[in-house]
Amino acid sequence: MKSPHILVLTLSFGSGHVRAAEAIASEILRQVPNAEVVTIDALVDSGFLFRAGYVWPYWAMVRYAPRLWDRLFTRRLSQRHSSTVPHWIFEFGCPEVFKAIANFRPDTIVATEVGACEIASIARGKGITTARIVNVITDYETEPVWVQPEVDVYAVADKHVCNQLSDWRVPLERIVVCGIPTDREFQIRQDVQKTRAKYKLSNDAPIILVMGGGMGPTRMDHVVAFLTASAKRIQIVAVTGHDKRTLRRIEAFEPSTPATVRVLGWTNDLPALMQMASVLITKPGGLTTAEATVSALALVMFDPIPGPECRNAQRLVEKGAGILTSAAGEAATVALLLLDDESLRRRMSANAKRLARPDATAAIARLALNDSVAEPRLASAITA
Repeated sequence: MKSPHILVLTLSFGSGHVRAAEAIASEILRQVPNAEVVTIDALVDSGFLFRAGYVWPYWAMVRYAPRLWDRLFTRRLSQRHSSTVPHWIFEFGCPEVFKAIANFRPDTIVATEVGACEIASIARGKGITTARIVNVITDYETEPVWVQPEVDVYAVADKHVCNQLSDWRVPLERIVVCGIPTDREFQIRQDVQKTRAKYKLSNDAPIILVMGGGMGPTRMDHVVAFLTASAKRIQIVAVTGHDKRTLRRIEAFEPSTPATVRVLGWTNDLPALMQMASVLITKPGGLTTAEATVSALALVMFDPIPGPECRNAQRLVEKGAGILTSAAGEAATVALLLLDDESLRRRMSANAKRLARPDATAAIARLALNDSVAEPRLASAITA
């Protein structure tokens, strides 16, 4: 029997889409060890002009002109744009991806980012592949560009996203509400003492975990500065991902208070760090918030990127699992107050656990493998 060929396709606009792709690929191999699974980040081998014209303007807007990005995203919603850019730009800018699709001949393409969905749809529309396309939407908000005629299945976070797609005439039988995928490690009890020793963290002071997205933009250095200005004996662990500028800024801090700071770049220890932390201060990216809910961790959110991140924050606030703040100083203040209010922190932790969907990745892997076991979940999931 031929082993299934699954291509997991993403674009690294932030680390969340990549983490989702890696979690899904790993789970597919866990379920079917003989599967042929390839994960591709379309930006890795993309051309310079493509990155300059497609990637960099986005980062410039969300970092320096978020209101402009808000207007553009709102327009994409209201005018129901069917593409982020003309198709020829993907073909010109990402030729290696189309070659990889043709050479690998996948049975299924799993797209974890909207541009990846467009590339997969272009490839199928041009006859480069006949693969099923499974869209995985990793936020509690979506946009019309995800709706392409070539897409077979939509794996979505919640009923709100399901309703959005339905409003845009996606048949309900193509939508599976299964949650946001997270790595299996977040479900496993980690060796937190080993991680404490690795990062020289003590047992006698609470840990505040600070994150700002894998590639920025963020003001997490401002958050850390406010935390270190407090008189509380706390341990701050700042995870900057690939944002080297923020890492350097935080490394330059010299706290003169009882607070200590450990700054990390990219790390694979997030499951253990979330399990040992008392509070997480973060931008509300889809993957980070999903990982935090699986870890039953109280969230304080700041600096959401207009669009999906604002909806992510709203979702957690509605469920009592998170608090949205308007400034870095407010985020630090609220986190410190949560340390003093154990009752509220426990309620938020319990609410986060109720919101969590630890089975999401397994369900998405079954969809990628075209397993009908996932289908009966549809009706009950939509009412969740």
